[in-house]
Amino acid sequence: MAIIFIGKEFKYRKFLQNYILSHYKAEKIYYFDNINFDINSILSTTNLIITNEKSYSTVSKVIATLNDDVLELKNGYLLPSKTIVFEKNSYLVSKDESIINVLKITDFIPQILIDNEIYTMHIFNYDVQTADMFIKSIFESFKIEYTIYENEGGWCEVKFNKINENLIKQLRGFIPHLIFSNNIFEYIKLTLEKRGEKITFAESCTGGLIASYLTKIVGSSNIFDGSVVSYANRIKSEWLGVDKRVLEKFGAVSEETVQQMLLGILEISGSDYAIAVSGIAGPSGGSEIKPVGTVFIGVGDKNGKFMVERLNFKGDREQVQYQTMMHSIRLFIKFFNFL
Repeated sequence: MAIIFIGKEFKYRKFLQNYILSHYKAEKIYYFDNINFDINSILSTTNLIITNEKSYSTVSKVIATLNDDVLELKNGYLLPSKTIVFEKNSYLVSKDESIINVLKITDFIPQILIDNEIYTMHIFNYDVQTADMFIKSIFESFKIEYTIYENEGGWCEVKFNKINENLIKQLRGFIPHLIFSNNIFEYIKLTLEKRGEKITFAESCTGGLIASYLTKIVGSSNIFDGSVVSYANRIKSEWLGVDKRVLEKFGAVSEETVQQMLLGILEISGSDYAIAVSGIAGPSGGSEIKPVGTVFIGVGDKNGKFMVERLNFKGDREQVQYQTMMHSIRLFIKFFNFL
């Protein structure tokens, strides 16, 4: 089945794409700037249509016309009369033998109404081409279709809609260290919980995004007491103990500063592990040496083991922040061997 994105911005909103793919498995993804394409030619294989404010009403009209249907007012929403069920900015409509879910995304993501149970496998030790070489024959032998791609964190995700013990056993035979989880933050929570350990964060450019994603998980309080959003240099210094001389010499966006952010947050939190990030999310603030998208990510533990990595991301402010969060998770899982 396929997903259609209609709107120029959807090509660039990688975090949105990732969210949609985490909730709905797709064999094909189409991107269109507007509705000026032969939608009927691909509707037969499409179950999910993502629209923006501009294209939403036009898509509804086109679907109604192709379906020999009309639009009617349903609880204040103008929808095809053959609509099966609807919520705010999301509805299901039948066409031929297919069910199509149309979503209008403005400032929030509405509920995905179509049922499509998917499973997610995470591969950290191989690139997409190598990972696909290992798993292709296994999925084919079980006659299970899958989608593999590199996510915003730089590791491979595999989406599929069937799972059994024999499949998992064979996959682990080729790639021993696999993570099966639809939510990588839930995996971290469960793993730390089993070990009786805790984690904390010192966030600058992400503004608390990492903590926000972790605390969406039920029971996260078992492994997370709190963190510090140290946006200003004064807070980095006064709350986390970052040496003012380090800030003056190397800057807030530097390996040296992030290292001291790690040490500071580990000391004041008493946690077993920490992640610290500082970067230039944009659109301004960059320089020739440190352009917009420059981010330093550090991971460390209470025993003094740590690593800081410099990365350069592309995209708008939200994309840089999201990529920073995801890469911090990749670095944490790989550096501390949480596979």
